[in-house]
Amino acid sequence: MENYIKEAKNGFGLDKMNSHSFQVNEVKMILSLLAYNLTNWLRTLCFPEEQKNMQIETIRTRIIKVASKLVKSGRSLYFKLSSSFVYQEFFWKVLLQIQNLKLE
Repeated sequence: MENYIKEAKNGFGLDKMNSHSFQVNEVKMILSLLAYNLTNWLRTLCFPEEQKNMQIETIRTRIIKVASKLVKSGRSLYFKLSSSFVYQEFFWKVLLQIQNLKLE
């Protein structure tokens, strides 16, 4: 349990409350915990088995902080990633898993 708390605190900024207002801090905490839960959901459903225990900083580096270009061609949209992007294979594997999710 301590690892979950540490990751929520360090990865989502729950250790800093910027306002003196209780309501503002409560909303910030609720939104941060929602982001934490969505990240855990993504990690559980879409990551390969050997990478399901990644920390949030690693996930941000490999999935979210990705320099890309969105190109429109006809009716289609394409991601153009840099050819030197180190985690390109992992990125496409996770994106394919997300596309294959079927919500009922």
